[in-house]
Amino acid sequence: MNHFAFPRTLPPCAPIEPAFPRHLSGWHLGMGQAEALPRLLQGLFILSEDNPGCRNVAVGMALWGMQTYPLAPDVARWAVRGVNLGLKADRALTRLMVLAADLERPAEGEATDAWYALARQDDRSLILRFLAVVLGDPAKGLGWLEHVWRDLLLLGRPEIAMAALDMVKWTEATLPLRARFEADRAFHCLPPEEALPVIEALDPATWGLWRAYAGGETLLRMGRKGEAKGALAGLWQAVPWHVNLTLKLHDIFFPAPVAAPEACAEAAVLVYSWNKADLLAATLDSLHASDIGPARVFALNNGSTDHTDRVLARAARQFGADRFHVETLPVNVGAPAARNWLLSLPEVRGTKWAAFLDDDVVLPGDWLRRLLGPVAGRDDIGSVGCRITAAVPPFGLQSADYNMIPAPPSEPVPDTLPNRVPLYDNCAGGPDTGLFTYTRPCLSVSGCCHLVSLASIERTGGFDLRYTPSQFDDLDRDLRAGLDNTPALYVGGLAVRHVQHSSLAKSQTARQIGMVMGNKLKLNTKYSDEELARLGWENRTRLWTDLEQKARALADRLGLGA
Repeated sequence: MNHFAFPRTLPPCAPIEPAFPRHLSGWHLGMGQAEALPRLLQGLFILSEDNPGCRNVAVGMALWGMQTYPLAPDVARWAVRGVNLGLKADRALTRLMVLAADLERPAEGEATDAWYALARQDDRSLILRFLAVVLGDPAKGLGWLEHVWRDLLLLGRPEIAMAALDMVKWTEATLPLRARFEADRAFHCLPPEEALPVIEALDPATWGLWRAYAGGETLLRMGRKGEAKGALAGLWQAVPWHVNLTLKLHDIFFPAPVAAPEACAEAAVLVYSWNKADLLAATLDSLHASDIGPARVFALNNGSTDHTDRVLARAARQFGADRFHVETLPVNVGAPAARNWLLSLPEVRGTKWAAFLDDDVVLPGDWLRRLLGPVAGRDDIGSVGCRITAAVPPFGLQSADYNMIPAPPSEPVPDTLPNRVPLYDNCAGGPDTGLFTYTRPCLSVSGCCHLVSLASIERTGGFDLRYTPSQFDDLDRDLRAGLDNTPALYVGGLAVRHVQHSSLAKSQTARQIGMVMGNKLKLNTKYSDEELARLGWENRTRLWTDLEQKARALADRLGLGA
């Protein structure tokens, strides 16, 4: 029995393969962020004036958006438009659409600044006192709940999120919202066996789409894969235009291969560090506990003045001197030069893949085999990366696959830095919903944990020293590999936990910000208009082709093909 079946209220999206409006190119119709969804809906509703297929998708996507982000005003307004165009939504949800469409968000100012500061601290008492004031206002409480909810989930303190819900002045009409937010809290913050009954208790007539997805994902986390397949396959038949769901479901039915331990001999594991001895020690312990087969490890002490030397000596004893090699530099030469130094070692040059690790990661046991499996026997991939999350529950997303908006390079706005490499990052900063657990080609992957092809390095060169001390050097290398027709591959079923954020996110002082912005300027002025246009459109073509093939494979597997 499928406990996550739902009423069929959506208009048909036939034919089911492909069900994607090509006008939007399908390459990143990601449903990861509420901020991106209104723009996608606007484009679809405009296209729907001449294309009935786009109209059906627009209406369906509006319903999905409302159930996923039930208090986002910009999403709710499009959902109301969908109802006006014939969407048969549940009466309770329709009332909530109208309410959310008129919701007043908190104005940016002293109060929101105070919340941002509190959310970065761990003072439970102060957080609760602030929330009691803003959420207890009958007129503005729901607007504040929408504003703070994602932060509450990412705090990793489920009791604070529940206390926040208790502070809101709920009415009979808004009680379905409370149930939905309680299920959201359970989905992200509780063990899956505790979350499942809370999700199941949602009214399927009101929250059927989100309930089916959250239930299916929770079943996956519990290891009940057969039941999860049924729930998610049923959902996909109703929303086959959902790109992330299509890709995710394909990986469930057609899992990416995992390399055998002996295949790890094709890789050299490379790590470099500067003055982060304790974080490096935890990373090396995690690496030692993982299954890297016969792969050798090469570590570079990048001019550290702390006890990094003792950490590396301990690791050499753990791994054995024959498998752990240490390079020590007298000064910090920066990330690009450190990477190139390691790549220059003869033992590294003799391998097929260089596996770069940041010095503050937590690795699952099969990480290297999961990265090597999908590229076994392939020479057309320049780098391989994975999903990067925070290191502590609820494991907020830091990065997935990066892709480029396929538009000609724009002219810079006066008095601003140029933005000629328009990347689309549709997940960073949100909780990990499971919608980025797919495998597909892409423009670039996170340098936090990734493989780099030595053959690609030989043809396109190493990491550009102009990006010293760090930031954008790995993206720049992926761009050069893309121009060499060896794009990146994202293996999102693999999650690596990252203790700290990227150097971009950590930049706070004027000097740090200046260095990052300087490197961004270098990146945005390095490539010609022709090169950037080619990268964008080739990226789009690869994503579209991959998506069509996977949608057809799913339709055939589920007996839905034409």
